[in-house]
Amino acid sequence: MDDQLSRRRFLSASAAGAGLLLAACSGKRSTVTVKKPTGSSQPAQVSLVVASYVHVAGTDQRVSVAFIQGPAPVTPSTPVSLTFVDRANHASAPQMAEAHRDVAEGPKPETPGLPYFIVHHRFEAPGIYLVRTSYQGKALEVPLQVTAPSSTPVPFPGGPMVSVATPTVANNLGVNPICTRRPSCPLHDVSLDAAMAEHRPMAVLFATPALCQSRLCGPTLDNLLSVRNEFAGRVRFLHLEIYTDLSGKTMAPAVEAYHLESEPFLFLSRPDGTVFDRLDNAVDPAEMRDTLHRLAG
Repeated sequence: MDDQLSRRRFLSASAAGAGLLLAACSGKRSTVTVKKPTGSSQPAQVSLVVASYVHVAGTDQRVSVAFIQGPAPVTPSTPVSLTFVDRANHASAPQMAEAHRDVAEGPKPETPGLPYFIVHHRFEAPGIYLVRTSYQGKALEVPLQVTAPSSTPVPFPGGPMVSVATPTVANNLGVNPICTRRPSCPLHDVSLDAAMAEHRPMAVLFATPALCQSRLCGPTLDNLLSVRNEFAGRVRFLHLEIYTDLSGKTMAPAVEAYHLESEPFLFLSRPDGTVFDRLDNAVDPAEMRDTLHRLAG
């Protein structure tokens, strides 16, 4: 396997359901047996997975989780509360998670949106934490890796964006096509470094609709396009492809510059070039809209 591909822990296209939401950072899960589905003679196995990618200590972090039953994500019938437990067994106060779906309907009418649940939490120190919750009254917990700011090269909230030249309609910089969506999206009119020099709020999405190895990349770009007009004149929107061409063998220079090993990633940045927030994996229009309102202020 190509070295660049082997180090990119993409979500598997063949793992329908659970694999679509596993975090690239761990892939660990906790499983409990719950009430069997109607019409089934077998008890159901439900797993908890961490669905967000990179978590950094010392700043508010978006943490998303999902519940998997068999091959597909499921939505609990009661509100989801998350608690974080450190190595010393100190537990945080429970936080009620917001329920979301990656798209309102899904890419096809018969395909519902993928349910995910988010909280924002500040981890004071790096290390392994346990994420605790419950499903049908049964406890679930799964490990979560939190890294030190100095040990992750991926831009994180509060840290700087990376100023790098990126493909545009006028200059593709060797990336062809510059947009694999059909029809192409209109977010390729300015290079990222030039956009940063404008000192405006920005939304920068790394995703590859045509070569996505999960069902999330296309919906994430379409979700961003669906809210873009609400922020016209207030936020600069950019879309960056993952690969240099449709062979999917070589990562684009901007992906290398941001050290991304998973996708999609949506970076929201302030006019001063620092990261306001970072949304990854499944992100629905409601979450995007809320974050953009807070960014545009």
